[in-house]
Amino acid sequence: MACARSNLIRYAANNWVYVDHQQALTASSGLAYNWNGTHLSTDLIYQSGLRNGFANTTSLPAYTVVNLGLRRTIALDSTGPMEYRLVLLNLFNQTYLIRDGSGIGVGAPQYGMPRGFFLGITKPL
Repeated sequence: MACARSNLIRYAANNWVYVDHQQALTASSGLAYNWNGTHLSTDLIYQSGLRNGFANTTSLPAYTVVNLGLRRTIALDSTGPMEYRLVLLNLFNQTYLIRDGSGIGVGAPQYGMPRGFFLGITKPL
């Protein structure tokens, strides 16, 4: 362990070292549409991968995540207006590494969130 640390210090003294949270490209886009009182939305997030490896000299693979949303307000006589939301995160259930545990300052691998369904209900007072 001490030998690896001294190799890293020698390398860093003579070379440019990227920070572990640096990636070449991050992009996002979104689209929303109201259709007969229902709000539909989608967004896409692309990331080229965080730095990893010895002295953060390499990068993890790129990944893209697509999310969907649906929202509608329904007024019932007994409850009045209530807003209902349904959200689907990571539509294609892509497994991706945010970091792999290598690199400077990174100790454990972390994966992105798997597909998730969420329901929200809001009642204005």
